[in-house]
Amino acid sequence: MTENDNFPQKENINDVLKRYKEATNGGEQPKTVNATIPRSSYNPQEYEVTMSKETDPDLMTSYEIVKLPSRGLFYSHGISEVNVEYMTSKDEDLLTTPSLIEAGTVLDVLLKRKIKTQGIVVEDLLSGDRNAIILFLRTSSYGSDYSVQVTDPRTNIPFNTKVDLLKLRYKENVELPDEHGHFKVELPMRKKIATLRLLSSGEEQKIFKRAQAYMEASGEEISQFSTLKLKASVVAIGEKTDRSYIDRFIDAMPALDAFTIRKKLLEVSPDVDMEYEFTAKDEYKFHANLSVGVDFFFPNN
Repeated sequence: MTENDNFPQKENINDVLKRYKEATNGGEQPKTVNATIPRSSYNPQEYEVTMSKETDPDLMTSYEIVKLPSRGLFYSHGISEVNVEYMTSKDEDLLTTPSLIEAGTVLDVLLKRKIKTQGIVVEDLLSGDRNAIILFLRTSSYGSDYSVQVTDPRTNIPFNTKVDLLKLRYKENVELPDEHGHFKVELPMRKKIATLRLLSSGEEQKIFKRAQAYMEASGEEISQFSTLKLKASVVAIGEKTDRSYIDRFIDAMPALDAFTIRKKLLEVSPDVDMEYEFTAKDEYKFHANLSVGVDFFFPNN
C-alpha cells in the first residue's frame, strides 16, 4: 500500500465531462415546462349549502312504497310494488301545462316523474296498477276527501257529497292467470272457448287513438274503440290463433258473447275497487261506482 491509497483518486476531466453529457442529454440544458397551478374552486358558502341539501330532510323529496293490485303476475319482471315519490309544487306546474293536457299525456308524464323503481315502463302498466299509483299521488298530496255528485237510486235526484278515498280497496281476484298470463271463458252463443289477455294502459291508449283516427277518416260519429279493444284482448278462439280469423269472428259475434268476454275481463282485471257506500241526506245507504272527474288533482274543498 502506498501513501496515496488512503485518499480519493483524481478523475480525468474528460471522463467527468463525458458522464455529465450523458446525464444531461448531450449537454443540453433540461427543458422547463410552464405549468399553471389551477386555482382552487372551493367556496365555503357553496359547500355549506350543498351539504345542507344532502342532510336537511326538509330539502329532500321522500317516497312511499305502493303495492300493485296485479301483484306483478302479468309482468316479465314480476315487480309487485313500486317506490313512488311524493308530488311537489313543480309537479303542479306539470299538471297545468296546456300542451300536455291537450295531448292527453299529462298523467303519463307525471307517473314517469314519480315512479322511482327501476325497470318500470309506464306504458306497460295495467290500467289497475296505474290507477292505484294515481290514487296514492292524489291522497298523499291533497288528502282523502273528494267531492262528488251521486244520484239517489230511489228518486234519480243527484246530490253532492264527499267520499273518503282511503276507504277504497283493491279488487279481490278470484281467478289467477295461467302461465302465459291468459284467461279462458266459454261463449254462450257460439259455444267456443275464448282465450283472453289483459291490455296494458299503453295498448289501450293506442287503440283509443286508432279509433279516433277511424272516426275522423270516415266522418262517422260512432267510435270503434270497444270492438278494437275486444279484438286486441282475444288471443284465440278455440285452437285458432290466426289474427284475421279472430277479427272476423268478433265482427260477427253475437252481442251476448261480446258481453261475456267484457264481463270476464272486468272480473279478472286487477284494479282499485271503485264501488263505494254512499249515504243520502236521510241516512239511506246504497252502493254505487265512484266516478273520478277532471278535478281529481285539483280539489276545490
